[in-house]
Amino acid sequence: MSTKNLHMEHIEDEIINMGTAGGHKAIKILKEMGVFLSGKPSNKTSITTKFDGAPAIICGTDPSDGKFFVGTKSVFAKTEPKLCKTELDVKRMYDGVLANKLSAALRYLKDANIKGVLQGDLMFTDDKKSEQIKGKQFITFRPNTITYAIEPNTPMGEHIKNAKLGIVFHTKYTGNTLPEMTSSFKINDDDFKSGGQIWAQKAEFKDISGSANMTTAERSQYDAAVNRAEGSLKKCGDILNKIQTGKKTLQVDTEFKKFFNGYVRSGQSIPSVEKAYNEFFYHVGKEFDKVISKNKTLKSQESKVTKFVEIVDFLDTNKEQVKMLIALYMNIQYAKNILVKKMERVSDLHMFADMGNGNYKVTTPEGFVCITGRDAVKLIDRLNFAMLNFTLPKSFGK
Repeated sequence: MSTKNLHMEHIEDEIINMGTAGGHKAIKILKEMGVFLSGKPSNKTSITTKFDGAPAIICGTDPSDGKFFVGTKSVFAKTEPKLCKTELDVKRMYDGVLANKLSAALRYLKDANIKGVLQGDLMFTDDKKSEQIKGKQFITFRPNTITYAIEPNTPMGEHIKNAKLGIVFHTKYTGNTLPEMTSSFKINDDDFKSGGQIWAQKAEFKDISGSANMTTAERSQYDAAVNRAEGSLKKCGDILNKIQTGKKTLQVDTEFKKFFNGYVRSGQSIPSVEKAYNEFFYHVGKEFDKVISKNKTLKSQESKVTKFVEIVDFLDTNKEQVKMLIALYMNIQYAKNILVKKMERVSDLHMFADMGNGNYKVTTPEGFVCITGRDAVKLIDRLNFAMLNFTLPKSFGK
């Protein structure tokens, strides 16, 4: 895991990002998750729920001067980090909606007794609503894509109704200076205080009812899915390592990631290994066409055409291994989705997608983060949340 929690990858993308090592990492995490959701305690694995909050808030005590600060991820910028310790700092560094959110965070989170430095997703400030959804009264807030709702006559509903700010913490930073700090997903109950004007929660996944635990039949189905993924990884040979370019443009690894994302954006599952293999050729050709049409000189166009032919030849020469790469991606996704479907049953909050004109569609949490040792990956039903994320307008930032 990196020293700062600035970006996490989907578990299936790790085979594109890291090659064979990414495949082994994904299989290891899937196996440990199977144990975790079989009701057996594990010191190796922990889960946090991903909340669709915005913006990301980093706050706590600056070790350099002992003063409380709030900010976005730019507090860790190597040059000119933006730490807001006064209202004047907020006005000087930010404007618009973001400035208003940071101003509220500075005002209220001072009273949260935060130990050290924490990162969380801001859920609401002064933008809560009281509205009726599907014939039932709720307090709602929509920090980003998902609309969260809670019945007002519940203990949590009462707390949220009276709070001026809501935040869910998921990362803790420790170190002698901000630039040197390292991240951990282990947040203790006494690292912050919730109450009064602040509704603050840990993102830690808690299944008190046991409803996320797999039955024997479900565990058998899940293990079979993981075994298929492991089998695909073995048949990939060294193709996962061969395609590693470090995210260079118009290369197989970079284009595969864009290609798989294309299915998500269009709301489709990957149809089959054979069809995806053939469609990838079309995708690569289309991407090269875009670039070639912008090149003004014949020499640069010929260079790109040569590069395209080389990739086509590579895909054709390594046909079976490339197909196994696609199969591995699909099998990891399939196993992951079994996990997500089980865990998304556990939530104190109702969640909806605002489709417009008062039409609310019931939805599920953004997803989960699995932490095993120093590795952390996203577990997200991409055809559900990610498609909403691509298509619905964002509430924050308007």
